[in-house]
Amino acid sequence: MGREVEVADKREVAVERAREGDDSARVLLERLHDPARVLALSDGVFAIIVTLLVLEIHVPELTQGQSLNQALGEVRPSLTAFVISFVLAGMYWVGHRDLFALIRRTDRGLVWLNILFLLPLCLLPFAAGLLGRYDREPVALRIYGLVLVVIAVMRVVIWLYATNRPHLLWQRLDDRQRRAGLALNLYPGLVYLLAFLVAKVAPGVSLLIYAGLPVLYFLSITVLRSGRNRNQEYADFT
Repeated sequence: MGREVEVADKREVAVERAREGDDSARVLLERLHDPARVLALSDGVFAIIVTLLVLEIHVPELTQGQSLNQALGEVRPSLTAFVISFVLAGMYWVGHRDLFALIRRTDRGLVWLNILFLLPLCLLPFAAGLLGRYDREPVALRIYGLVLVVIAVMRVVIWLYATNRPHLLWQRLDDRQRRAGLALNLYPGLVYLLAFLVAKVAPGVSLLIYAGLPVLYFLSITVLRSGRNRNQEYADFT
């Protein structure tokens, strides 16, 4: 009888240790796949990008015989490029935030895709500075458009990767939500591609497209959100 009790006690100890080991492994797994650090890195990069954008704007110095209005006119292209790029950076940040609100855990593929998404984003201040100085030059307009197209492509890739893996999400998205999210990420890239293509023959039209697309984007998400069902928990994304 005593022997049987001893064996039972050892068995309970072994089960308890195995359970503790499973708990430790589970905690480690959650830490490795916690999206908080990915968001912290991304938010830091966005903050630096916005800061670099505004650094391209300088107070004009008046030359002899020049009025302040004339000097401010020379700064206008830089202000235009800043406003367009600032709004775009804000759109990208909101879209990134909304996407990661759906994500419960990350994997290595998603982490690296997010890093690759940040790569063209980091080039946005350079492209904006180029556009601010040479707003009618086709080369500057094309470089700006190329950066925006690559950003749009990466947004599409991340969206497809994450939403095709329900185990990474808090809740599986329905087909309507996935199509809407894909459209909101894909269509801007197509419009930027159009602006890139017409930059050489119509620089003014190309610049107008860059400036007008954010307005069209906000109208699109307003229409999509007004038509959604209120009981769809994760229907708000941009």
